[in-house]
Amino acid sequence: MGFTKRIPEPLSATRSRFAFGEYDEVIIDGISYRPSESNEFGYTFRRTDLLSVAESFTHAMLSQRVNSGEIEHRRDAFLPDHAKRRLNLPTQELSALSLKQQQKAKYHESLIRAFLEMEAEGKVKRTEESVKAALAEIKFRASKYLSVPSEGDPFPAHGNTMIVPTKISASRLLKRVAAFRRDGMAALYDQGGQGRRSRRLGPDELALLARTVRNYLTMEQPSVAQVVEDVDNAFIAENLRRQELRKREAAGEKLGESTRPLVTPSRETIHLAGRKLDPFEVDIARFGLEEARKRNAPVGKGLELTRPFERVEMDEWQVDVMAPLAESGIWSILSQEEKSSLGLEEGKMARWFLTAAECCTTRCVVAMKLSRSPSKRSAMQTMDMIVRDKGVWADAVGAHSPWNMSGTPELIVTDCGSAFIDFDTRVGATDLGINIDAGPAGMPEFRARIERLFGTMANNFIGRLTGRTFSNTVVKGDYDSEARAALTAEELSEALVRWVVDVYHRRPHAGLNGETPLNCWNRLVGRYGVAPMPALGLRRRALGTRLKRTVSKKGISVLGIRYHSEVLARWFMHNTEKEVRVRWYSEDLGAIAVELDGKWIEVPSVFERFHGERAQTWMLAVREVRASVAAQKKIDQEVIFNAMTRLREINANAIARQWLFVDDYSKERIAELEDRYLIGFEVDETPDTLRLYPASDGLGIDLPTAPSVTQPERRARDPVLAAPNHASHAAGAPNAFADPDADWSFGDK
Repeated sequence: MGFTKRIPEPLSATRSRFAFGEYDEVIIDGISYRPSESNEFGYTFRRTDLLSVAESFTHAMLSQRVNSGEIEHRRDAFLPDHAKRRLNLPTQELSALSLKQQQKAKYHESLIRAFLEMEAEGKVKRTEESVKAALAEIKFRASKYLSVPSEGDPFPAHGNTMIVPTKISASRLLKRVAAFRRDGMAALYDQGGQGRRSRRLGPDELALLARTVRNYLTMEQPSVAQVVEDVDNAFIAENLRRQELRKREAAGEKLGESTRPLVTPSRETIHLAGRKLDPFEVDIARFGLEEARKRNAPVGKGLELTRPFERVEMDEWQVDVMAPLAESGIWSILSQEEKSSLGLEEGKMARWFLTAAECCTTRCVVAMKLSRSPSKRSAMQTMDMIVRDKGVWADAVGAHSPWNMSGTPELIVTDCGSAFIDFDTRVGATDLGINIDAGPAGMPEFRARIERLFGTMANNFIGRLTGRTFSNTVVKGDYDSEARAALTAEELSEALVRWVVDVYHRRPHAGLNGETPLNCWNRLVGRYGVAPMPALGLRRRALGTRLKRTVSKKGISVLGIRYHSEVLARWFMHNTEKEVRVRWYSEDLGAIAVELDGKWIEVPSVFERFHGERAQTWMLAVREVRASVAAQKKIDQEVIFNAMTRLREINANAIARQWLFVDDYSKERIAELEDRYLIGFEVDETPDTLRLYPASDGLGIDLPTAPSVTQPERRARDPVLAAPNHASHAAGAPNAFADPDADWSFGDK
């Protein structure tokens, strides 16, 4: 019996058209490109190493390469301002930096978030006097963010313990706020003084610059170019005056003032000085008080959005329905521990929380996750669902419409719930190239579109289900939610997907002037495109479970799967400290990310067959195999892989429907699973099994040592060895890491 080839997840029939900007960098097959032209057929890219070389790719080719993880997209990489800032900012993903840097960044971010929160409420201004007066409340509010557990915490808060920041000055806080508003999360990571420079302009230059820039504040409404010219002329005149003073000083006259020549500021410095002027004061000086009031008065027009994924709103909602946790479909083969990890308690009624994300431009639902209580895991798994093609979810429930809305959003707006203000969540979003912002607390109107979606769900979807709940007892009347509950948890997830994909996306939407969300998405994606989804390796590092593991000569083991590579083996030979940081991604067990000497590398599983496998399928197979061959110490790899294939074939749709539920694969649960199911569980990793083969002449057999059977002939006859994903199937020399007890060495040891 041979191995069954891993079948990739089904994608939506309708593929997204991806958008690349003029200053973006697109890396295909390790080659750096810059977009040159585009039309309805595809893109033309120019290589950044050889500007005369251009290559064309159709939209279908780009879509296929994005889905297979062969394209890396770096938004605005060649933008001049971004290029300058990269000198001062980290060169790798923020989540991959050291734990000490994570700790410092979280400390500063908590204070900045508290300041911005109070600024939005009008309780503090960006002046040192105002910050000093509010510093006590800023520190207290910062404890809300600082006390949420994250990877870099030296001593995580427990229970009701609050961690309150102590060391911060008003001036330093204002500087960090300015840097954060300009460069985002990356500005919070100290780079050891990289890119710092001394100020060229002294107090005399700054004073003259500030006086002259105010020439802009006149009713004559001079242009910026005129102000720049005024500044240049002012510095020339002042330097000529100081030149005359130096001559008088040389003649013996005592003047009592500085005669040092002034450094003329650059055009960029003048522009920055102009931007520091109060906008309302500028409008009063240039246009008068009445016009200034009109220009700065709040209006109710709302957001001006044009592109898909320009803004995504994400929030949590307690689903107004009671679901009996009956066993059906996949639940019948789950263990009690696995049901508990999904929030399932047999025989009990349950309320569910839905974490959802909506594209504000097209009103399409781009992600949904069900959980018994919101958490960091629900937020990060919803974010992961946003960037992925959701065809597998739609196919699992038999939806008639595509659910192909995927890509990298430009901005995600959330509320101030603990799941969204979690530091690891925010760092993960930043590493994926997504700006994430928490709106003011207690003001849902700043997330009006997602709030409206939940209202629509409550009225048009939940209202049709038995077992629904109500907001108060007056509305509820004599309705008994528990007695009328008939929808299982699995059926609830199926109904949600069917309603979103086949009903909501196809129904005319008032906010789109009667257009359906599906048509709006297809129309705008055809016009503007969307940024492609992040590569698998980046998702693993940004969203994966943060673990620590000890490296042995067998490599690294997570949930009974062994990971090894030549790079890891070399590192093991030359380092005494064997503990390393690991990122483990439950959606793909084919590799893990490991930090070695400050750099993150991908370490593959010793079995290629784990590529694309989910953790839930693996654990189901482990439990089934252990029950059938309990007395066997080593389990043949074929038995394991065939069990996984059988589970997928029998329960493919049921397993896919389960993906709507938030999986608990925290480091604590991984440790529990390893202790409960995987102690003494070992997959037989012997590359080649002793076999007997029919003789080439059809009479008798050939012994494995007989020279008449060559290795290529043996592979061709044996369906297991001939399979492309067999562990020992590789060109060249045998893989030393397939057998941990094999003798191997390196030539340059």
